[in-house]
Amino acid sequence: MSQIDPSDEEILAAARAGFLDEARDMLRQFEESLLGLDVDPDDQEILNSAFRAAHTIKGTAGLFGCDRVVAFTHDVETLLEAVRSGQYQLNDEAMALLLSSRDQIEALLGDVESATGDPDLQALSQELSADLRALLGGDGAVASAEAEAPIALGSDNDGGLWRIWVQFGRDALRSGLDPVSFLRYLGTQGTVRKVRVLAEQVPDLQTLDAEDCHIGFEAEYETTGDREAIASVFEFAADDCELHIDPLSTAHTPHQASALSALAKAVVDVAADIDDAQAEAVSEAQPADRRHNPGDRRKAQRDRRGEETRFVRVQADKLDRLIDLVGELVIASSGAQLVAQQEGSSTFAEAALRIRTLVESARDGALALRMVPIGETFARFHRVVRDVSKTLGKQVDLQITGADTELDKSMVEVIADPLMHLVRNSLDHGLETTEERIAAGKPERGVIALHAYHEGGQVMIEVTDDGRGLNRERIFKKAVERGLVRADQQMSDHEVDQLICAPGFSTADQVTDISGRGVGMDVVKRSIESLRGQMQLASEWGRGTTTQIRLPLTLAIIDGFLTSVGGTYYVLPMEIVSECIEVPPECADSPETGVGYFNLRGEVLPYFDVALLHKVQPVPNGRRSLVVARDGSTQIGLIVDRLHGEYQTVIKPLSSLFRHLRAIAGSTILGSGDVALVLDVPALVSYAVEATRPGGSGRTPFSLYASNPIEQVQHNS
Repeated sequence: MSQIDPSDEEILAAARAGFLDEARDMLRQFEESLLGLDVDPDDQEILNSAFRAAHTIKGTAGLFGCDRVVAFTHDVETLLEAVRSGQYQLNDEAMALLLSSRDQIEALLGDVESATGDPDLQALSQELSADLRALLGGDGAVASAEAEAPIALGSDNDGGLWRIWVQFGRDALRSGLDPVSFLRYLGTQGTVRKVRVLAEQVPDLQTLDAEDCHIGFEAEYETTGDREAIASVFEFAADDCELHIDPLSTAHTPHQASALSALAKAVVDVAADIDDAQAEAVSEAQPADRRHNPGDRRKAQRDRRGEETRFVRVQADKLDRLIDLVGELVIASSGAQLVAQQEGSSTFAEAALRIRTLVESARDGALALRMVPIGETFARFHRVVRDVSKTLGKQVDLQITGADTELDKSMVEVIADPLMHLVRNSLDHGLETTEERIAAGKPERGVIALHAYHEGGQVMIEVTDDGRGLNRERIFKKAVERGLVRADQQMSDHEVDQLICAPGFSTADQVTDISGRGVGMDVVKRSIESLRGQMQLASEWGRGTTTQIRLPLTLAIIDGFLTSVGGTYYVLPMEIVSECIEVPPECADSPETGVGYFNLRGEVLPYFDVALLHKVQPVPNGRRSLVVARDGSTQIGLIVDRLHGEYQTVIKPLSSLFRHLRAIAGSTILGSGDVALVLDVPALVSYAVEATRPGGSGRTPFSLYASNPIEQVQHNS
């Protein structure tokens, strides 16, 4: 038995990984097309897009020997072809089955590494395949062996014989093509009776380049398919091979085939002039995808391949490692600048400044690599809205705006689940039934809107529905029953809305398997806060609810504003710093609680004394400053000893040992080697509002610390 070279195994593994990535991209296209057909079943272009996606998945799966994917996808493709040809009309039953088939293809792709396959998954494939064939009038109760190999078309010996002559180009191997895989795939579609290897172009061993392809093959092939079906097998190699397909009774030698091919090309060129004149007359009678000629198809493939070469797939862990290295480079650059200042050398300082400029450019470029549009996350909710609304018997439209808004990839992955919960909540308990909407004078179809945009260096995501809104009386009553608030406590509408984010809070009469408004909202909020984000709710009874999520652009490196109190350093995100002023007279003598109000040009704002917050001894008799920071529409003042200015901050997450440290988003290392804490301003704002609100609990974050948290971090690091 021949041994496989380890390098070959790596190449095959990489190729398979590439195939799976491309197949998942095609699945997304397939689902989007199906959802488009659900809205407009007569849109031929969308139907063609769905068919092409299924055909591409089947074709690439065949090249990699993924027979289970090929067998099942063939039945999906057959149904779509029947719809394209007008033999079958799409309906709700077929659409539901096609969407279930999409999920099954995804499951089969996840199972391709298994040698035998999951038996339960295979049983489901057979069941869905039978349902697909039953829609077209086929026998759903097929034998198991037939279900496992439904596309062995040449086994009944009732098809035609064809001669296939193909010579692969020199760059075929470099393009990722395997000549043997085409023969293997042909065997799944029919019967390969004879094969002759075309080795005439193989050079001498001394001049042979192992990366060049010099071979082809000539095969006698039996199938019930037509010439176009056979040619589609080689569609992915159209630019890397010369192909001739003829009925066996009229097959010619390669030289004859070449001559006939040239003659045929001349005839096609002449016919093309005639076709151009008649194109307008026949365009209405023929589907768009059946009017193009092979030359157009090959040109389209060349254009697509040229487009693909602009992109390179990179493993996420390699990208994360790059970001980490850039972060260390940022810290080292800050250290170099500090040394330059200490040395007092203008030449050294100029060189350090030049390095800093280059590091900033490298930082921005590296972070840009991790930025992805949030539209892909939004797009998955089309399927959710369709399925859940049909289950609930509601008519719902999903509106998406700002899909091109970019966010850090790591944050996109985390935010998907909270958004899913919010959308399902709106579907289940936010939107009324059709009868209720009509009675309330609303349109029959409810609307859920997803909106993303940039604001002040942050990403804003809003989930809005035009449903019944939050019942504040009911929320407040439930909060009193659970002891969250006092019955005589005065609360604003905004504060009542936020009560549904309390752990386990719910006003639902019964919990459904879809959602319950309030059930799990505490988990949603914690997930968002773990990204240094905030969540706010706004609602109007009878008009709907809006959940606003505010997130930083990235979690890795930020432009920070460095301050200090005593010997402790603190960093605030630069985009939230509004201004820095001298400590107002009313704040000069801070109360023992370290929290109060001050007057900023006629606007009353809360403030914190950071020294009292973290039990740090301030610099005696020093000139202190107040930093005005904003959190959305709310501003807060932070009293510090010194202002050190803008500072590139590489955020280091705190370990689980420091989870008890509140109002701290993380830490960073300064160029001097000192540790600085990154303040969580949104948390400070919420504490200040709670501590200074009339009738509030008076709870402040100062009682949470027994000692300076920076000492705890340094001691345990």
